[in-house]
Amino acid sequence: MARPAKRVSPDTLGGRIRAARQSLRLSLADVADGRYSTSLISQIERNRVEPSPESLRFLAERLNLPLDDLMVLVQQQRESEAEANRYKENEERLNHALRLLESKHAKAALDLIKTINIEHTPPSLRWRLYALKGQCFFSLRQFVEAQRQFFQAAALRPERLPTEQMLEATLLHLHLAATCRELGHLDLANDHYEIVLKLMQPDTPIHYVAEAHWGLALVSFERADSHRDDEQWAVESNQLKERALFHAENARTLYRSIGDEINESLLSCEIALIHQGLGNLDQARACLQEVLAKWQPRVAAAPPPGKNALEERRQKQEASVVAAAAAYLASLELQCQRYELALQYVQQAHEAARKSYILRRAEAYLIEGQIFEALEQEQGAPPTGESRAERAFRAAIAELKPTHRMAALIHAHDLLGRHLLKRGRIKEGEYELDVARALAQTRRHWKDPLATPDEA
Repeated sequence: MARPAKRVSPDTLGGRIRAARQSLRLSLADVADGRYSTSLISQIERNRVEPSPESLRFLAERLNLPLDDLMVLVQQQRESEAEANRYKENEERLNHALRLLESKHAKAALDLIKTINIEHTPPSLRWRLYALKGQCFFSLRQFVEAQRQFFQAAALRPERLPTEQMLEATLLHLHLAATCRELGHLDLANDHYEIVLKLMQPDTPIHYVAEAHWGLALVSFERADSHRDDEQWAVESNQLKERALFHAENARTLYRSIGDEINESLLSCEIALIHQGLGNLDQARACLQEVLAKWQPRVAAAPPPGKNALEERRQKQEASVVAAAAAYLASLELQCQRYELALQYVQQAHEAARKSYILRRAEAYLIEGQIFEALEQEQGAPPTGESRAERAFRAAIAELKPTHRMAALIHAHDLLGRHLLKRGRIKEGEYELDVARALAQTRRHWKDPLATPDEA
């Protein structure tokens, strides 16, 4: 039984020739007329072969078709094929850039994407390129540019997607939510984390679901603390903290289910912070001490970093857990006015943070500064010279300044400014508070990244 002929659009060169032949009730052999093979005519009709100028003229005369019309269709076919080739080439570049990003070569991935004229790619590919470009900036901790690219991608992303692109859409909103949280846009971050949960499919990797719950926990907890001086905010603040606890416990359970000990322990630290915020100090302390007891010996016994990138990353992550647990315990003991114990914990945080990340180092300095400030107030230290608290706050600012950790940097300038005011250094204190306000104002302007031309 013969296979049915593959349908060819009548708007194409091959479709126009086939329609004319059938209208004249001619066979392929009739058209070929012994001058050309029937196989060639068939392939021209199926748009498999582009006819030569001579054969095109022959077909126009044989089928009573205007030659100019056929030449226009030839040009359209060439352009269509060129566009298909460009799409395939750009798709290959996208996949290559993705592999580079996955192997921690974000700069190389970004340089590769910049060789593509994104605006001239089809919308189905354009949103994916913007999303990947945003991921590169996110990996480079350039959150302002990352947010701009992610918003471009989100605006272009079709509502209905092929199954194979659902994971890319999930990652887009997951990264966009994390970027908004980094920049202090908490309502936007919350909205996009919620979108992530709605996009979840049965085959969505568990750690993506866990990341979304973790993000919602962080956002809820930060929002709960956003009106700390407003007495009427207390009830809503506690509700947000309970919501944060719910999502944090969900995330910890999910990480535990896939054997991710590091993120499970970091979630335990987050849960302890939430308990501290709810006034459950003993519960928070027990949780943090358990984490510290588990990871401190491993970090202390770890060999010096070698050339194995994966092992080095693992060591940094383990040190990050210890630095977080120790810093949060220091903050907890500071709240309980047990200053000496708080300083012991902050020293542990410093030691681990040196093996970890910038944010952990800055975090340890900020808590150390607050401990020294409380000690000075208790001891009635005279307001002369640079205090230990001031040195700690300035050290935190020095760590954060080269980064895009804007929320942490604003917090550091605010703490330093308030400390200087307490010590009677009004002009210097007001300057630091002005810096914090200016940074906060700048961050607010980043809420509409599409209003700024994309120069990256």
